[in-house]
Amino acid sequence: MHSCFLSFSESMLNELVHIDMGSGFAQILTESLETYNPTANSYILNAMKDSVFAVGASLLTIFMLIELISLINRVDSNGITGLKIPANIFIKFGIFAFLFCNIPTILGGIEDIAVGLAGRLASSDYSVGVGVSADQVSAMADAIGDLGFIDRIFTYITLLICWLAVKLIRGIVQITAIFRLFELWIMLLFSPIPLSTFASSDFKQTAISFLKSFVAVSLKGAGIIACFVIYNSLVSSFIGDYDPSMDITEYMDGMLIQNILYAFALAISVLNAGKIVNRVMGV
Repeated sequence: MHSCFLSFSESMLNELVHIDMGSGFAQILTESLETYNPTANSYILNAMKDSVFAVGASLLTIFMLIELISLINRVDSNGITGLKIPANIFIKFGIFAFLFCNIPTILGGIEDIAVGLAGRLASSDYSVGVGVSADQVSAMADAIGDLGFIDRIFTYITLLICWLAVKLIRGIVQITAIFRLFELWIMLLFSPIPLSTFASSDFKQTAISFLKSFVAVSLKGAGIIACFVIYNSLVSSFIGDYDPSMDITEYMDGMLIQNILYAFALAISVLNAGKIVNRVMGV
């Protein structure tokens, strides 16, 4: 029974000092939608082209007609001005039609730039630790096992609570990263509608705001990784190495409190990474 508790405490300590988000976590943040899940991405693109694209194209046509009427109303008695009307209309229509027909390519290019930045921030072994080695973890587990019965039970309870808290934090971070994928796919699905307003002088701010929002959500992955980089740097500098000569209960209290506080700070920063990027983008 004692060896079972010893093994379990060592396993919990390992997870507390080395928060591993799983092999697929980095892919969520450092791969484009098409690369991460081609099937889901293809479904969204087909749904956009089969349904939403037609709505956006209709709006684009309406906005172009409104612009044509507006130009005609501004025509003065000079014949040269009248010659400029068809040229302006055809040039604008050509540019907007080209951009509109290449929405997936344009948005995909924006996303590729964002995931490229995230990839440069992320390491190949994506996880975060507090600078405590595997040998030190074993020594800590042995020291806990050598405590008196009452102290050992209280230490196990404290360890279990902190371990559950880290599990919760890990789940929050993973859900936040996955939710970003849903955001991008939904924005991609409905993108023809706001982007059709580029053809309107009065409503083009809607398209500009949409593009800024799409860039912000794309950069959210890099923001989440930046949170981990900052967390890893901070917590490693505050938590020292464990020496078997130390009082294990005092060391555990200090290490666990600091680790949990910074882990919760990490979760909060990840949850707010989107808001931070939005402020940077002015959204």
